[in-house]
Amino acid sequence: MPVAHPVLTCSIRVRGYAMKHLRVAIDQLAPRLGDIDANVAAHRKSIAWARRQKADLLVFPELSLTGYLVMGMVSRVALAPTDPVLIGLARDAGTLGVILGFVEKAPDGRFYNSAACLKDGAVQTVQRKMFLPTYGMFDEKRFFAEGDRIESFDAPWGRTGILICNDALHPAAAYLHEQAGAQLIVTISVSPARGIGPDGSMTGREIFRIAHRAHSWLLGLPTVFVNRVGTEEGLTFWGGSQVLDPQGEVLCQLPEYEPARGICEIDLEATARARTRFPHLKEGRPDFILNELWRLRMGPRPPFGPSGSAH
Repeated sequence: MPVAHPVLTCSIRVRGYAMKHLRVAIDQLAPRLGDIDANVAAHRKSIAWARRQKADLLVFPELSLTGYLVMGMVSRVALAPTDPVLIGLARDAGTLGVILGFVEKAPDGRFYNSAACLKDGAVQTVQRKMFLPTYGMFDEKRFFAEGDRIESFDAPWGRTGILICNDALHPAAAYLHEQAGAQLIVTISVSPARGIGPDGSMTGREIFRIAHRAHSWLLGLPTVFVNRVGTEEGLTFWGGSQVLDPQGEVLCQLPEYEPARGICEIDLEATARARTRFPHLKEGRPDFILNELWRLRMGPRPPFGPSGSAH
């Protein structure tokens, strides 16, 4: 029998331009491995629920249309961004923005672990996972190609950057989205329960907690994190999805290890206040960072002058 979804309601503050408030819905579902039809049906139910709740944005976990351990099924479950499955969900979404995870089939035949934002009957953007884990229980490079660029996109609630699971553990990824003008960071994940720290805490969970709090504090941005639940081939996914304000405070928290949905009301002006209070980014020197990366990797002559102009 389907598991009933408890609904949590809370209030969040961020900054935007076109809208003053953003109503976010999050759904930490448990996809069926390789069963796109069943997963599409679950997405449609959640989309209908989010529209009834008058949400502006609905976020699902990583690979929410396929499950995680697709391995040899990659070619069978892969979809092009123009596939009728995605277009159909985009039509169901209407004016609701929907961020979901899928296996993307590229024109050159490569496959990517990707996220799509659907809205107004179309695929608005696709973000490919950039940092593929290949250690311990992870072997993503065996089945997926690496994304090679960020795809921050404009939306009515403000410019948005998407990170896919392990991307969030690489500080440069969130920073690049912020430099591209992102006002909201959305991370979709399939983080499994793994590792026990000296204090008995689960290290797999704590590293994500630390990363997202750092993004919020240091970039002055709210963070939406949606992690799946359920089990696959002996892996158990812990859920625990949450939303943080621009100062790293947890303002929306879903339970661990069980399907759940949440609604968050976002005030789109708090980012400006947070960045005034903690002006980390005003002190930033992106041209210095670029020059130092060039020097460390390529040699002594940097490509940019102090003002960012090319030599």
